[in-house]
Amino acid sequence: MLFQKCLILCAFLVCQMATAEELSEILNTLRTNHHKLEGYQATYELNSKTGQTGNIEIGVDFRSGWSYLMSEFKNEKGKLIQKGQQWTTTNGIYFLQSGDQKVAFEGLENLAKRCRKLVEIINSNKGLDTPLRIKPYIYLAETDARLGIGFSTHGAEILSKTEKLINKTDDLVVADLGKLGSLTFEAKTGIITSQVITSAGKTRSLKRTTWKSNPGPKAISSRFKIDLKNVKQQNLRISGMSQNFTRQVLQELIDNASRDERIANSMRSRLLSIDDQFVEFLDQEPLNKAGFINNDFFFKFLDQAMAKTAERLKQDGKKIGVIDILTTPESRNAFIANLVRSFRQQAPPNKKQEYLAEVLNGKLEGSKGSALVNRVLIEDFIENAYYRVRIGRGIDAYVQQLKGK
Repeated sequence: MLFQKCLILCAFLVCQMATAEELSEILNTLRTNHHKLEGYQATYELNSKTGQTGNIEIGVDFRSGWSYLMSEFKNEKGKLIQKGQQWTTTNGIYFLQSGDQKVAFEGLENLAKRCRKLVEIINSNKGLDTPLRIKPYIYLAETDARLGIGFSTHGAEILSKTEKLINKTDDLVVADLGKLGSLTFEAKTGIITSQVITSAGKTRSLKRTTWKSNPGPKAISSRFKIDLKNVKQQNLRISGMSQNFTRQVLQELIDNASRDERIANSMRSRLLSIDDQFVEFLDQEPLNKAGFINNDFFFKFLDQAMAKTAERLKQDGKKIGVIDILTTPESRNAFIANLVRSFRQQAPPNKKQEYLAEVLNGKLEGSKGSALVNRVLIEDFIENAYYRVRIGRGIDAYVQQLKGK
């Protein structure tokens, strides 16, 4: 979720060189230390030379599932320009309020299971005991502040974007994240304590002002004063949380491949090996925002294609019904594969970006070297899966129509 910009002075830091192996070890230590936390409460300040300010409160208890993120932003005149809050509750509700708008999403437990499954698909060598936890997050992007609540299998989401080590002590780790500036992490928790970023000639910063570790579920839940009886409830699938997590997991794969040549070299074969599993996962997503081939056109196309197929089979002495062709796995998969190739070739370039945006609720990053190569590979992988899902759904609807006749 995007929020208003906040600006402040930049700090000067002296880079400390570290090998890729040493950096990877440091990042893994931060993640491990983060996993040891049972929960925390913290506040952050955003400030600027021009007087723009922001305040964010974060709280979470990992075991119970209670968490919150409250934010407000003021302009240079001290006028409140944006205020909001997000919550997750122990009974699987994700609550979101921005201004006067309130909505409660149901189904957090089911989403957690799906996210766990995605981790197992994409990172098959990740330990199954890696905790998948609900987690509030905040960091500064190039033009805004990113904050929200989502699922994570590691510490600060932004850790994977680390390019090099700037400084390390027993208490703090300062890392260079390229376009995202420099971040300071608390060594014993893996939590962000500050960030400084310069973009478009402007410098902004984020600073942690208060901190309490492991406050317990009551300390978090007691802050929840909202009566949900009169709040509209919707299915969590439309909240964007699942898509955000999908993007996070795939972005981590790109970032890891940029640092590890072995991962980069095996990327193509890895994606091929999980193609069917990812399609199965993606088929549980709504995928109905981007315009696709409508059923009226598709059904007419299938009528013609099936007529030609039946004629060919008849000439070969085979009598197989259309429903059998489209439901038997071997013939169905071969037919879908041909359609995917054909439709992808004929689709205008902008359609690919629409489909990627629907799956990821954003864009993957990687603009040079190995990161660029692997981003392109993964985007191609996603697009192919998207077509397989949408075409498969169209075929299912066509089969149901035939059965109805």
